Amino acid sequence: MKDKKQNKRQSTWRYSFAFVILVTGLILNYFKLGQEFLGFTSVGNWLIYVGFVMFMVVTLQFSLAKKRIVDERSKFIGMKAAQITYVAIILVAFIIMVIDGIKPITLSYSYFMSDLICGIVLIYFIAYKTIEKYN
Repeated sequence: MKDKKQNKRQSTWRYSFAFVILVTGLILNYFKLGQEFLGFTSVGNWLIYVGFVMFMVVTLQFSLAKKRIVDERSKFIGMKAAQITYVAIILVAFIIMVIDGIKPITLSYSYFMSDLICGIVLIYFIAYKTIEKYN
């Protein structure tokens, strides 16, 4: 009984936060505040996009939720995948510094950060699945 009550409270908070983000984006668009942000025409458009994505993610999380058992093996795999990801970040940063020293990289910061975050998530996912398969 406690799990259902806790899930309902968590979903309420998450939906509320997504709603606040969405309304903030609408308000910023209404008052025409913010210009050119992370590839979007305004901060408001970006917040509206993030709000809708949050609504979709929360809905998927709670509609597809299943009870997961966390044991020592899964914690060990997560720790090893995090270590591999950390080493990969250091190596990629070094490679980027060398490449930038040879030929300057002319990429906007927002695109670079979005690619970097996507790469980190991808490296972690691949490391986790590989360790899980061979461990």
